[in-house]
Amino acid sequence: MAGTISTIAELVRSNASAHGDIPFLFFYDETITYKDLDQRTDAFAAFLSEKGVKKGDIVSFMLGNTPAFFDTLLGAQKIGAVAGPISCWWQAAEVAFLVNDSKPKVLVMDPEYAHLVSQIKDKIPSVEQVIINAPAPMDLDFDCEYLPEILNNYRGSVAPQVTLDKDDTASLMYTSGTTGQPKGVMLSHYGIVHGARIKTEQVRIKKSERILCVLPLFHSGGLNDLAFPSIYRAASIVLRRNFSASEFWECVEQFKVNGFYIVPTMWSILLKAPEADTVDTSSLRMGLSGAAPIPPEQLIECEERFHLPIIEAYGATENTGGITANTEDNRKFGSIGTALPDIEVEIFDNDGKAMAPGEIGEIVVKGDTVMKGYYNKPAATAETIKDGWLYTGDVGYKDKDGFFFIVDRKKDMIIRGGVNVYPKEIESVLVNHPLVDTAAVVPEPHDIYGQVAKACIVLKVGETCSAEEIRALCKDNLAEYKIPEHFVFRASLPANAVGKVVKKDLIKELEEEETAEPVPVAHLFEGMVQRFLPDKAQGVDATVCYHITGKGGGTWTVSIKDGKMALFGEILKSPRVYIVAGDKNYHDIATGKLDGLTAVLTGKMKIEGDINFMAEFREMFTPLNNKQELEE
Repeated sequence: MAGTISTIAELVRSNASAHGDIPFLFFYDETITYKDLDQRTDAFAAFLSEKGVKKGDIVSFMLGNTPAFFDTLLGAQKIGAVAGPISCWWQAAEVAFLVNDSKPKVLVMDPEYAHLVSQIKDKIPSVEQVIINAPAPMDLDFDCEYLPEILNNYRGSVAPQVTLDKDDTASLMYTSGTTGQPKGVMLSHYGIVHGARIKTEQVRIKKSERILCVLPLFHSGGLNDLAFPSIYRAASIVLRRNFSASEFWECVEQFKVNGFYIVPTMWSILLKAPEADTVDTSSLRMGLSGAAPIPPEQLIECEERFHLPIIEAYGATENTGGITANTEDNRKFGSIGTALPDIEVEIFDNDGKAMAPGEIGEIVVKGDTVMKGYYNKPAATAETIKDGWLYTGDVGYKDKDGFFFIVDRKKDMIIRGGVNVYPKEIESVLVNHPLVDTAAVVPEPHDIYGQVAKACIVLKVGETCSAEEIRALCKDNLAEYKIPEHFVFRASLPANAVGKVVKKDLIKELEEEETAEPVPVAHLFEGMVQRFLPDKAQGVDATVCYHITGKGGGTWTVSIKDGKMALFGEILKSPRVYIVAGDKNYHDIATGKLDGLTAVLTGKMKIEGDINFMAEFREMFTPLNNKQELEE
């Protein structure tokens, strides 16, 4: 595609004209072509315009991975409105914060999130129109319209012609808030289109290739680093609602997938799934890994197991995603790659001066992909963008060949007695222990040194290990001042939607655990006997083991065989599913607020074994009425 496209509206129309019959989306049994995409987004754009939505108005939407996400996003952007995706992980208070911060006129929600509108409807005065993506009317306590009906009623309508400038704001994406309150990142039309072009020059995507998307589209990785680059090259997106290890490989075989982009958490799950050994994966050309570093040992294991190159890349929402990437024929293990074309990437010292190869400083980037700024936050924008350079907050270095390496987050750095200690360096040592699954290092106060390192470790299922063993590993690989003062073994670590450990939440959990009262959950498991439904468990042979951590936790095993259930107050060997959770988090899971996979990726719960079995397992018990029943 020629580099003349400067707005998203032009991109959608150009594809419809030049590649109209190419499938844009494979969504289960539904296929949507690029011509269909243009017509569907025209329909929603016409509706918005008729409702008085104008250029610069904000349309916020809490939609999962469905065609409706693109109908809403691109339809709004066609008429110059600003599209604002909302994280589907967020709860009512977080959604209310975003709405009151950005003041959208329109709010579009999937039906499973309609209850959030009920909770905040009196606190969001800017919202004039609520739209629910449901095929039939719902019993709701607020007025709304329904997206499928809108698309049907406005079918054949043409989006009003609006003069768009390449620098107009197209998207308002809120950061995950891993280090503080979320901020709205303003991304321009050209920044998104230009970013899509340069990413696909470094990591090639060809017309009509099939790209599997299991990352959430509300996140920059799924949207800016996968979806828009695929659209730019007229590739076909195989879209799934969420990530499932077994469904992942089924999609690869069924749709002859050529590439995909996932995060290290998902790579780890795929390694434990047997399906990769039984399906045809010959169509795969490459897999992209980002959002967090993948340990070199795991990368090698994945490449050998799945027979494809894994390309590590790096980006930031504030830069419309990608900043650097390896390539299929030019890469270094442990590196985040070289700078993407047409943008500048450097390592700066504290005085804003470029540093020599091998010297550690802050990663900065300059180019058309850099955000316009944080929405209504000029001071925060000025702290982040200086002389056109976006300061990423990541500490790293560049080698003599131009490959970049991340050392750590600048805000995560620990200053021990005036000496810098980088948690990521310690974490890289910890995860090399054969019994360690994941690890995170955070600061803790110290009377003498001011700060010292504290290591939080999650062991592999069924394994035990002492702090002394871990300390010995550190002594063999780290200078004395870098060795953590304390080692804490945990069931899980809090993480965001793409598997990054949220250290501010971890620190908060550690503080709460020190003062928390016991929250016994034994009666929950004892009550499972009364809630068991034998008819739903006929022919089932399963063992599910639970390890609930914390002061009120314990261990239990639920054994089911041919319609009969037995409960044991211990962990039995060879479980079909092994679950670990913190007792204070277990309430949300038990009452159905989080499904199994959501709990895994957010760090609320960790499941080893047949994750997909958990949905079937839940059907064998009558549900708890509410959280109060759990606590009584």
